[in-house]
Amino acid sequence: MSLAVVEWFVTLSVIYAAVGFGFAVPFCVRGVNRIDPVAKAGTWGFRLLILPASCVFWPWLLYRWIKGAGPTVENTAHRRRRMGNKA
Repeated sequence: MSLAVVEWFVTLSVIYAAVGFGFAVPFCVRGVNRIDPVAKAGTWGFRLLILPASCVFWPWLLYRWIKGAGPTVENTAHRRRRMGNKA
C-alpha cells in the first residue's frame, strides 16, 4: 500500500470522526429522546456513555432521528412464535 493511499484513508477517517462528533453532541442532548422515549429519563452519565457510539454510528442514527423512528422491535423466532405468527 502506498503512502498516498494511507494518507487518504487517515484523512477520510478524521473527517468521519469530526462529523460524527459534531453530530453526536446534539444527538445525545436532544435526538436520543426522539428515537427512544425511555431515554428521556436518562442521566447525563448515560448520555456521556452513548457519545462514543453516536460518533461511530452517526449515519444510521441521523437517518433514524430524521425519520422519527421509535425504538426497534426485535424480530426473532421466539418472539414471532409468542405473538402467534409462525412464519
